[in-house]
Amino acid sequence: MVYIYFIYGLSFFSFGLAVLLYPKMSAFIKLSAHFWLIGVFGIIHGISEWIDMFAYIEQTKTPVVEMASFVILPLSFLFLLYFGLISLSEQKKVSYTHIKFVVGTLLLMFAVFSFQSDNLYLEGNVWARYLFGIPGIFLTSYVLFMQKDAQGIETLISAKVYLFILSFSFFFYGIFAGIVVPKAPILMASIINYTTFQEYFGVPVQVFRSFCGVVSAFAAIALFQLLRQRTEMDMLKLSSAIEHSGDSVVITDRNGVIEYVNSAFEQQTGFTKKEAIGKKSNIVKSGRHSIDFYRNELWATILSKNIFRSYMLNKKKNGELYHEYKAIAPIVDAKGNISYFVSTGKDVTEQMLLEEKLRELAAIDKLTGISNRLRFDEVLQFSIDRAKRYKVNLSVILFDVDKFKKVNDTYGHLCGDDVLKMIAKIGHDSIRKSDLIARWGGDEFIILQSNIPSDEAQILVERLRHNIESYNFKDVGKVTVSFGVTHFKEDDTKESLIKRADDALYEAKEHGRNRVEVK
Repeated sequence: MVYIYFIYGLSFFSFGLAVLLYPKMSAFIKLSAHFWLIGVFGIIHGISEWIDMFAYIEQTKTPVVEMASFVILPLSFLFLLYFGLISLSEQKKVSYTHIKFVVGTLLLMFAVFSFQSDNLYLEGNVWARYLFGIPGIFLTSYVLFMQKDAQGIETLISAKVYLFILSFSFFFYGIFAGIVVPKAPILMASIINYTTFQEYFGVPVQVFRSFCGVVSAFAAIALFQLLRQRTEMDMLKLSSAIEHSGDSVVITDRNGVIEYVNSAFEQQTGFTKKEAIGKKSNIVKSGRHSIDFYRNELWATILSKNIFRSYMLNKKKNGELYHEYKAIAPIVDAKGNISYFVSTGKDVTEQMLLEEKLRELAAIDKLTGISNRLRFDEVLQFSIDRAKRYKVNLSVILFDVDKFKKVNDTYGHLCGDDVLKMIAKIGHDSIRKSDLIARWGGDEFIILQSNIPSDEAQILVERLRHNIESYNFKDVGKVTVSFGVTHFKEDDTKESLIKRADDALYEAKEHGRNRVEVK
């Protein structure tokens, strides 16, 4: 019998250790967050059986032994009961209220049975099994069975088998340890007890309990060893994937000190792992972003436990700038405190340059090489808003080629295109660097001048008219243009401003062409 008690206690103690030593945090396999509770149960329950073993050896129970048994046995079952209830209710952690309830329950049991000192151990043992053991063990059996659908378990057939074994061993243990109790004048204890069980089966119930304990211990050890191996394999795969990723990966502590970089980071920045690890992550800082960007956007975001995403301009080891799409995620520990930051970066330099080129092409007139109507519209609206805000002058000049249809009909469209190209060049060379000239459509051109007195704008227009008139165009000879000029008024919109310039151009045409009209 001593060996049975010893194996009984050792099996549950080993079961508890296997559970408690399994890593709690795993991104790949997520069992119940409260598995540690049944680990504590295993440790305490094993100790409880060893206490019974020593009492069996001594053939007597001293008050100290009885008190220890009285407290430890229900405490172990309470941990099981809590494991089942909390897992089913999906609470995130054991609260202070739960702890108070456990302590209060034990004190209440002590108060109830303390006046029956002769039966303290016996009746306390029976009631502990009925009140806490039966629901706790069977609930645990159910929760273990349901773990088959946990993340990472659903594809592991061996892990499911071990969980089934654990579940059924706890189920049968609930019968042998919760229903079969010491003989006492309490409920069914007078009918189903140690004595009647041994009389019927011919062996002590502790043999079956020990068997359940041994099966549970082996199943738990095998399960957690399998899960540990699977986690290590998944970690290896993840590590390999990160190391060979085309995007740079950097892991820093919460102060921004680099602890890991992958090969893509080395290729992208020119810094080797040896040069980067131990340095601050700002070794790639370009200086092109403001302090507010880093302080109020980047750090404020990640310190609030949110993911920061943004395009950034960083600098390589050789000083070359590169565009990077950066994502930085905070990693928190079990207490919710930030432990690390993991950042990934994709070099988007070619993409950004291509987009910039496309934006540039989208704003340029293909024939003349100057801005197009779309670009002019954008700048005009911005200039109108600025003129209203700061009370600055704004002039719009619209002009086109006189009798341009005749040029095309006489010399052909290719010669007509050459005329338009040269007029665009003369116009571009005649205005200030701060002015904007654009092709408005067909043979029409438009100029925007900001912060220039009205009389100076008209002088510039007259100079441009003269430059075009005096130029000798290839094959065509002399060409003239007509101008319509208008100046910004406080209540102007983009449409009203261009409409007046167009009206002024029409008047210039009506009054003989090759002239400037102001409206």
